[in-house]
Amino acid sequence: MPTKIGVISDTHSAGSGRDLPVKILDALRGVDMILHCGDLECLGVLDYLEGVAPLLAVRGYEDPLEDGDRLAMTTRVVKVESVSIGMIHDIQWPGPKIPTSPDGSELVLPEGDGREFMARKFKEPVDVVLFGDTHEELVMHWDGVLIMNPGSPTYPGRRHKRGVLGTLGLLEVDGEDATGRIINIEPVG
Repeated sequence: MPTKIGVISDTHSAGSGRDLPVKILDALRGVDMILHCGDLECLGVLDYLEGVAPLLAVRGYEDPLEDGDRLAMTTRVVKVESVSIGMIHDIQWPGPKIPTSPDGSELVLPEGDGREFMARKFKEPVDVVLFGDTHEELVMHWDGVLIMNPGSPTYPGRRHKRGVLGTLGLLEVDGEDATGRIINIEPVG
């Protein structure tokens, strides 16, 4: 039975965290854990999401600090079964830098081996990289590394029209294999 992981980013809740639409929780029900890639803005978001499943997160630019292991400063690596998952808010920082296209919908991959490049970024080899920041959903492979940006469930990126679906990601890990896909949730406006 694969491990199901909800991947979420850029929730931008400046309130208590309980102001997130319940449809986000509904979309995450049934996952074994949740990984949040930053820009939550208040720690209550983590508490709220933990009502669905255990959670780990990395800080985004506007996020508060928290003692303990739940919220990492800039990067973290999570091991699920035989898969190492690197988490970061902005794929461009810390280095080495991977630029995004002007609309944030694609990565501009540098020359060289992707697996080696990501191992330098996370200071250890990773099989999956999760990031946020652009609010644009993305699932791609680079030299055997699965790369996913779940987009934003509350503030979808520029390619979306007002009132359309927000997104999050679902990562499934089965032994040494990982697959990712984007999930559209109900309109949040």
